[in-house]
Amino acid sequence: MENILIVVSDTKLLGDLSDCCREAGFTPHGLTHGSYVLPWIGERAPAAIILDTQADGVNAFTLCREISASSNASVFVLTQGDSETDQLKAEGLGVKAFLSQPCKPAAVFSQVKALLS
Repeated sequence: MENILIVVSDTKLLGDLSDCCREAGFTPHGLTHGSYVLPWIGERAPAAIILDTQADGVNAFTLCREISASSNASVFVLTQGDSETDQLKAEGLGVKAFLSQPCKPAAVFSQVKALLS
């Protein structure tokens, strides 16, 4: 099974996303703070990263740039906003999908699975 890193501060959302991740056939790994993302990626090779822009310690655009420089993982961004400028900026950093919150965890993993296939 492929590893999926889920970075969200909300532990309920983390649990729900992890459950859906398992149901979709992936192995979930959760972090609640953005400062742990790059070291974690350096030790493992996730197929994808789901990154909540509201997670503690996350500057999404900086983190996406650093992830793309050090990993082949597909990045999916969860955001409260739906600014077209932010979406274009994220896509320029290699983000696979820009998902608005509140989100349905099953729908997130349906999209992740489709885009990783």
